[in-house]
Amino acid sequence: MIPSPSKSGAMAPRLRLRLWLTVLVLGCLPSFGCAAGLSAAERERNAVARESAAPALLQKGEAAASVGDLTRAEQYLVAASKAGGDERLIVRRLLAVCVADERYPVALDYAHQYLYRHPDDDRIRFAAATMHAATGELDRARELLEKVLQAKPRWAEAHYALASVLRDGGDTSDQADRHDLEYLKLSPRGEQAETARARLRRVGP
Repeated sequence: MIPSPSKSGAMAPRLRLRLWLTVLVLGCLPSFGCAAGLSAAERERNAVARESAAPALLQKGEAAASVGDLTRAEQYLVAASKAGGDERLIVRRLLAVCVADERYPVALDYAHQYLYRHPDDDRIRFAAATMHAATGELDRARELLEKVLQAKPRWAEAHYALASVLRDGGDTSDQADRHDLEYLKLSPRGEQAETARARLRRVGP
């Protein structure tokens, strides 16, 4: 289990997690089987109950998060997922809640459980990579980011994140420079463009 960073900032995030989490684009409904032995009318009533309960639970979770009650927010979000809510949307909310509470190991558990069921979701894989970087697991972060870029080679933020991970890990090869340059090529006016250029100047001739 990854050690949790302390509230005092003993393990400060190496990357700006909020930036990465805001780029998540989600939307998928999981499938649920009907209980055996129920009549068609009972199955229909249960389906309606699930559909009506999940949005209400999600709304309660977001309301709790908005006032800083992150533990209760997490509980409502988990309940919304179990009630048949939008799984991708809910896992995004769960990650944001846990990151806001600096509970990175819990957030990583949610992310990897989701990725086990949805291995092609590179948005959540990217979020997981940044959290591994924040907790100091740079090799795992690098592995995940490289996989993201195999699937989405033109994702500018993923290039910047990988360059950051490589530099934090003391990589002295040209790989970090290459990814910073690729970021600047894809997003020359991006939020991290100034930092990427500064890093390249520091390591230049």
